[in-house]
Parts: sequence; C-alpha cells; structure tokens
Amino acid sequence: MAAVFKSPERHAHASLLDRAGICVSAVCLVQCLLLSLAIVLAPMMSLGIFGSDLFHRLLLLLILPLSLGAFWLGYRSHRSVGLLLAGMAGLALVLAAAFLEATVLPPLAASGLTSAGGITLIVSHWLNLKKRRRVCLRPMA
Repeated sequence: MAAVFKSPERHAHASLLDRAGICVSAVCLVQCLLLSLAIVLAPMMSLGIFGSDLFHRLLLLLILPLSLGAFWLGYRSHRSVGLLLAGMAGLALVLAAAFLEATVLPPLAASGLTSAGGITLIVSHWLNLKKRRRVCLRPMA
C-alpha cells in the first residue's frame, strides 16, 4: 500500500526562508546581547558599526521580509494561527525596540526588548520549520 506524500520541493523555499530567518534573528540576538555586555563593561568604549542605527536598520531590512515570508508560507501549509501570531509578536518586539530606542527607551531596555523579540523569532521560526515538515511528510488521505 503506497502512501502519497506532499512534494518536498513545494516547501523548499519556505524551509529556506525559515532557516535564513533563524540565522538572521540569531545574529540580531547575539549582536544585541554583546552590545548590552559592552555597554555594561565598557561604557566609554566606541561600539563601532554594531552599535550604530545603520546596522540595526540593515538587520531589520533582512529580518522583516524573511520572517514575513517564512511565517506566511508556514501558515498556508500548517494553518497554525498561534504560531503565526507568535512570529508576528517577535517581529513587533524587534520593531518596537528599533523605533523606541531612538526616542523613548534607554539602551539597556531597548537591548532587552530586542533580545526578547529575537528569542521569540528564533523559537517561532524553528517551530514553523518543524510544523511544515510534519505537514509535508503527512500521508494524504
């Protein structure tokens, strides 16, 4: 008795987006944590490119389309509204930190908010990838 499986090629692009989203979110998280540590340990040290607004904006330019694409394709595959909302919450935290850092939030609070968003994004991308794999390998009725 042969089971018919959904084509893995159909989900290759979505998997690539999730993997890229995990990597970019992890870079963002590591950068944010290292920046926080540098602020605490060496307040007089010049932070260079990693502490600049340009670096944050460049990361956002990568995170936004990758995450939106991955979560949308994942949702179309597994229909998990909770996972879609978790991914959007991670994006909202990262965006809020980016926009509020310049006006309202002190640097450590912005780093904490960015870290929470980055962790949320990494976990959400990982769960999205796992759920999409389960859907891809599930036998069709």
